[in-house]
Amino acid sequence: MSNSLTQLVPVFNGTNYMVWAPAMKNYLLAQGQWRNAIINPFPERIYPQKEVITKGPEGGDDIVKLIDDLSQNTLNSDDIELWIENNDKARGNIMLWLHNIVTEKFYAEEHASSIWEALEKEYGKPGIAAIYQEFTGALTTNIPDNSDPSFAFEKIISHFTRMSTAKCVLPEHLKAMILISKMPPSMTALIQLVCQMDDVIQLNCDKIKKMIVHSWEQKLSNRSIHPPQQPQAARRISAVQHSGPPPSFQQQQQPQQEEQGQGNQNPQRGGWRGGCGGRGGTFRGTRAGKNKQNQQQQAARPIEEHAPSPAPSFVFGEIASPLLVPDVPRSMYPNFSNTLSLAHCIGVKPTIETVKRLEVGERASIAGTAEQL
Repeated sequence: MSNSLTQLVPVFNGTNYMVWAPAMKNYLLAQGQWRNAIINPFPERIYPQKEVITKGPEGGDDIVKLIDDLSQNTLNSDDIELWIENNDKARGNIMLWLHNIVTEKFYAEEHASSIWEALEKEYGKPGIAAIYQEFTGALTTNIPDNSDPSFAFEKIISHFTRMSTAKCVLPEHLKAMILISKMPPSMTALIQLVCQMDDVIQLNCDKIKKMIVHSWEQKLSNRSIHPPQQPQAARRISAVQHSGPPPSFQQQQQPQQEEQGQGNQNPQRGGWRGGCGGRGGTFRGTRAGKNKQNQQQQAARPIEEHAPSPAPSFVFGEIASPLLVPDVPRSMYPNFSNTLSLAHCIGVKPTIETVKRLEVGERASIAGTAEQL
């Protein structure tokens, strides 16, 4: 039994006879069991004949008759064996593709032809529900836009065919209108062309199929001539190459945590642990916490091996900048001007008290110089 063929036959569950019967018939035809088991009846047994002589009327001749010799084997035993073998195979195949509920009804039947006739008699006349199911299947099937529409078209036609088998025949122009409603948006020009026809009776499924297939083939030819362009890949804004792997999420959050920790620290060097500055609180510095945080950061960072860099060589004069003393506004009091210049030179804030003290020192130094002279 071929696996590819068995997958094409659905299981009959009592509601899908219109789909199951054609598939099952085709399978039996492929296996050579349809004609020998379903169409042809059981072959009649043919026995060899023998002569039987009976006495005739008085004065007459004896009568000779030929009758079947039932004691002998049949002359067509090979044909009978072939029919029985095909019947068993066909019966087994039919019963295998029946649901368990349906199988119980026909388990006592010995001939495959009897099972087939009983199924056709009981389920072969679909009701309104089966016709509605086929009609719904035709309405819910859409013609694709980016693939070959032939499969979807044939599927819709198959639903119409099963409706015709159930004696629910749709007019040809109505089928064509249903096919037009299933066209994708890319075929809007075809719909407008069809709507320009004068008589709706001129519509049929063959014309609609040719139009749809021709539109699809034209679309394929346009794709081969002008292939769609691939979207360009995004480029980096910066071409600077960073050393090492990108930082993890935890490493990115560390600077923010450090800033928050510095903001929450006490202006003093240490923080009070325990109560709000009460006598029971113990003072503990933040150096231990910082050391622990630095250890965690070093453990989280990936260890990278770098080549030893050469020792820096520079001259102090190259990096040192001259000290610029801001210009002190001149005053009519020379001691005051000298005092301000002295305050700027020694880096002291020129407050009133500081200027007074420096002015006293300046005067004392001037007086001492005058005495020496």
